[in-house]
Amino acid sequence: MPQVKCEYCGAFIDETADKCPNCGAVNRNFKRIVSDTPQTIEELQDWYRARNLPDENITRFFIGKNIEEPKAFGIYKDGSNYIVYKNKADGSRAVRYKGTDEAYAVNEIYLKLKSEILNQKSRSMQRVSRSSSQNSSIVSILVPILITFSSFVVVFQSMIPIKFILLMAGLFIGGLVIFHKKPLTYIVIAVAIIIACSTSYMIGYKASHRYDGYYSNGHDYYYRQGNDVYYYDNGWGYYDTYDDFIDYYPESTYVSDEYSYNENYTDFSDSYYYEGHDSSSSSSSDWSSDSDYDWDSGSDWDSGGSDWDSDW
Repeated sequence: MPQVKCEYCGAFIDETADKCPNCGAVNRNFKRIVSDTPQTIEELQDWYRARNLPDENITRFFIGKNIEEPKAFGIYKDGSNYIVYKNKADGSRAVRYKGTDEAYAVNEIYLKLKSEILNQKSRSMQRVSRSSSQNSSIVSILVPILITFSSFVVVFQSMIPIKFILLMAGLFIGGLVIFHKKPLTYIVIAVAIIIACSTSYMIGYKASHRYDGYYSNGHDYYYRQGNDVYYYDNGWGYYDTYDDFIDYYPESTYVSDEYSYNENYTDFSDSYYYEGHDSSSSSSSDWSSDSDYDWDSGSDWDSGGSDWDSDW
């Protein structure tokens, strides 16, 4: 644990001590933890999920687990002690904190995780910038080809639906180049494509969720959402895809698509996993002020680019 020197008696004391145990003087360097940050391992897990971060095997942040593999950050409880660690690239471990103060331990890994999120976002933006620059020359070649192809479809073929879609796609891409000349044409085509795609998505979404609801195999309760199945065990958790689930439990039967009070399970719509869930009513609302650390699922997390050689 990091230590500081008492200003009055000169003894070295823990940074988390509000007073010097030797002389009783106030520790001016006392490291206070902000009240709206995670205080427990469970709260940090909630914060992690609320940020929509990738799987722990991708981020290499293991909350509540003692992982022995190289390249890993983590926190776990061992007896009465909480241990915050970093496994470096060579497999050696640097222990950041070992002690009974859970809030302090959680804050150490919490601050490191936030720092790494910002680092990953910055590196992701740099990769996108480089990729855009490299692809600009390719686009300048492909756009004229696509426009020519679309024109061929219009002039020499009948306008059946699939060819009409090809035409719209070609004109849309061409519009990226000619937007400054014909902005109205570009906007009309873009809106048409967005409406078509949105309509198609809604139809597909409703079809894939028509069997949503509660299921039971006689003693356990499950909820199907699309092709995903969630189980209840003192709280909802992800189980498996429906195809694999029904192979394991062919005797499971449909119960209802709506929740009715049952002491054996809670309403799935109140869980973190429910797609239509209002985050303001869940535990994740406690961390809404940390939206700057939300992760874009379209961004790539590259843990290989993290600093794995230093102690922290």
